[in-house]
Amino acid sequence: MDLSIVSVPYRYDEPHQGLGAGPAALLQGGLPKTIVDHGHTIRETSTAYLDPADREQGRTAVNIGTLGASTAELVSRAFLADSPVLVLTGDDTAAVGVVSGVQQAIGAEARIGVIWLDAHGDFNTPETSYSGILAGMSLSIIAGLSGPNWRRAARMTAPIPTSRIIVAGVRELDEKEEVLIRATDVRVLTTRELIDGSDFERAVEHLAADCDAIVLHLDIDLLDPHLVPSSTTPSEQGLDIDQCARAIRTVLGSGKVVAWTICNVNPGGGRRGERTIQSTISLVDKAIDAWET
Repeated sequence: MDLSIVSVPYRYDEPHQGLGAGPAALLQGGLPKTIVDHGHTIRETSTAYLDPADREQGRTAVNIGTLGASTAELVSRAFLADSPVLVLTGDDTAAVGVVSGVQQAIGAEARIGVIWLDAHGDFNTPETSYSGILAGMSLSIIAGLSGPNWRRAARMTAPIPTSRIIVAGVRELDEKEEVLIRATDVRVLTTRELIDGSDFERAVEHLAADCDAIVLHLDIDLLDPHLVPSSTTPSEQGLDIDQCARAIRTVLGSGKVVAWTICNVNPGGGRRGERTIQSTISLVDKAIDAWET
């Protein structure tokens, strides 16, 4: 398969710091070779960029959106060249730009689905969040429940209906966040349900039948902390690499995935960071053969 890689080396709107160093660490750590060794061709590797002149003081969410517009342009360009996109990002906030790029390529009226593999729901709003962490609001932004200025800056023209969103592997939801997400049509599957597989497979099959394209989002904290020991959001009782790869292969094998985002890879902490990079590349190695479009 001929695919493109888009790097978003930012943690929020700050480049190359902490999680923002993750994309470069994956690229330098052998991820491209892993992809090529499976017989795929990397058509292009490009990098999203937030021009300092466009940065607005004190408006981090809008800056993230502006960065998302750059991401969207690169994703759309790859898609229009008939190339699915592997997007390497610092944190979950970049997913808004990825969805925007798919919309720009195929139209806001197209039926786009989102499958969110994460230990956390990322479905908070400013009203439900205890911490105010923006990365924990990313999916609610995509669903149109908050952040209109963020979406507008990212040039995302329409929210994704909650009936076309699956959140799987979740094992940590804030109290108000859980009330909110359960009140929508989002299909929520726990870690145990994801590992068991049957409910997840049926959910993916149903979504794929109802969609023109799917964006797959993977937060690496889905894995157990011993596999990603440098994670900034560790969550106990996570998946092992084979379990996670099996879930990813289920989604990639649907034939509808046009963009796969990998985020939250922290390369810091010496050997802990090296272990996280190795686990992430091993996961891609075990899953990418299933990608069909």
